[in-house]
Amino acid sequence: MALRSLPSQPRSQCLQASSSRPRTVAAVSAAKAALQSACALACSATILLAPNVAVADDNPYREGLQPVQLGATADGTIRSCPGNVNPNCVSTANTNELYAPAWRSDVRTAKEAAEELERTVLASYEEWELARAETVPAGEYRAWLVPSAFGKDVVEFLIKEEPPSTRNPDAPREGAFVTYRSLAGSVKYIWPIQQPITDGGAQKTRLSALREKLGWRVIGCEYIECFE
Repeated sequence: MALRSLPSQPRSQCLQASSSRPRTVAAVSAAKAALQSACALACSATILLAPNVAVADDNPYREGLQPVQLGATADGTIRSCPGNVNPNCVSTANTNELYAPAWRSDVRTAKEAAEELERTVLASYEEWELARAETVPAGEYRAWLVPSAFGKDVVEFLIKEEPPSTRNPDAPREGAFVTYRSLAGSVKYIWPIQQPITDGGAQKTRLSALREKLGWRVIGCEYIECFE
């Protein structure tokens, strides 16, 4: 029986096939190099973006979730409003639209004024919870938690005694100097604009009503309305 021979490829095709292998290896090497370059760029991008990620953690919306810090500052003053985080706030320490004027009590010492403040709150606002009462170097500090649509609002006071007049030391001193801050206990936003929801001026209304019950006046105002 005659044997049939297998058809052989032309020599030109064999040479073409053999020459294509080095190019395939070269392509693989090039791909590896490109992948390594991409990894290097990705790592560099991660390092460069790391500081931005840290800054993003300090955005106002995340800060709005943090609990309100109570107490006077290290300088012995009431704290200002975190306007970039919580616009539903008024404070005697602010200098913008969140500012509210300080009060003058009808008693001279900070201790007496603080006691009168506590009695008035207890008699008129049973739902207010006294969160802190302490004597600090700057005067008398009091803070209450007040139920509201935003959780528990914070109302705090730092009452100081006025020093004697340098021009007339024997002159009778005025009543205690009353500074304060009142702010919503949380911040709520309209989705997706991230616009804070206003409380309709509840902080100012609350403090105005309390001042009227106390009979204390607004500093810098000499009209009869200052006592009403």
